[in-house]
Amino acid sequence: MIIPARFLTGCVQWARNDASNTIWQAEYAKCKERGYLHFPPDVVRDVEVDYHDRYVSCEKNKKICLDGHRYESWPTLRTLHSDNNKDACNAIIKSCMSAKD
Repeated sequence: MIIPARFLTGCVQWARNDASNTIWQAEYAKCKERGYLHFPPDVVRDVEVDYHDRYVSCEKNKKICLDGHRYESWPTLRTLHSDNNKDACNAIIKSCMSAKD
């Protein structure tokens, strides 16, 4: 059984049996426009710091370096982007598509 890819995304399901893919795409574009007009993207950027252990070789001694190596905590920075209006925009799109059934 083959399931169209648009139904796997979980965003919008449309039940009209008489609609072709072209009609569906046109209707979806109209609903998407309506969603973005009501809730334009509000992108927020955030920086996340993650620490991981890094292997460092060192000169063996009894106090600092017992085995000839040690692990040091090393920071990694990641920039995260999120859209504060994404859920509201998707709700408008889904509602619009449901109304077209």
